[in-house]
Amino acid sequence: MRELTFAIEYDPGSNPIMDVFIDHPSLVARSLKGFVTEDRFWRIERISGSQSALDRIEAIRFDNTTCGEAITEQRCEAAQYHDTLERSGNELVLYTYTEDVRCCESVHTLAGKHLPIGLIFETRRRESAHWWRILMRSDKNVGVFYDDLSARLCDGLSFRMGHLRDASGWRQEFLVTTSLPEEQETALRAAVSAGYYESPREITLSEIAAELNIPRSTLSYRLRQAESRLVHQYVDGDEDHWHK
Repeated sequence: MRELTFAIEYDPGSNPIMDVFIDHPSLVARSLKGFVTEDRFWRIERISGSQSALDRIEAIRFDNTTCGEAITEQRCEAAQYHDTLERSGNELVLYTYTEDVRCCESVHTLAGKHLPIGLIFETRRRESAHWWRILMRSDKNVGVFYDDLSARLCDGLSFRMGHLRDASGWRQEFLVTTSLPEEQETALRAAVSAGYYESPREITLSEIAAELNIPRSTLSYRLRQAESRLVHQYVDGDEDHWHK
């Protein structure tokens, strides 16, 4: 198998789905997408973030008059089926099946047009970037796909190339997000940004707590909880996510 990676950057106002990620910097989404035929695709998407952000994502996905995948100004026409597989706390898992695609120009349709059949797409969204990893049987016509994709991007979108190489293996974390309660994520990001995890440490817990306007004991507890969750997620993999 071969893999092609790249990113598409979005300016505010250029895509309804990406606008939610731009407005909510802590929002993260990973998806796995499969190519059935040139006009049929399925997607499972796991999004982690605040409830208000997840509400916006869910509303957009279930509004079939709005396309969050098009990369051109052309209006998409397709039949779509959506289902919410999981909605708990700060996580949302959505399933989408798209068929009878007409007129739409997206990464999926262009890849289906140029690349060998049997494609698998892994993606990650955060802030203004949508990263893609395409797994394919061969890299035949990759150059044509790259040229076509780059040429068709509408205003407000820009292309950033990653790599083309032999596939580096299946990623067990393809649908696992770093999901933390909002107060734990805020504490962890503040600690990282301030240099608390540097060696030697550049700031004390008391100083970070003062900046966040919370007691030192509260900050310490939130960091311990976040660290414990991240360590268990790393060691245990994503098994629990499928069996909870």
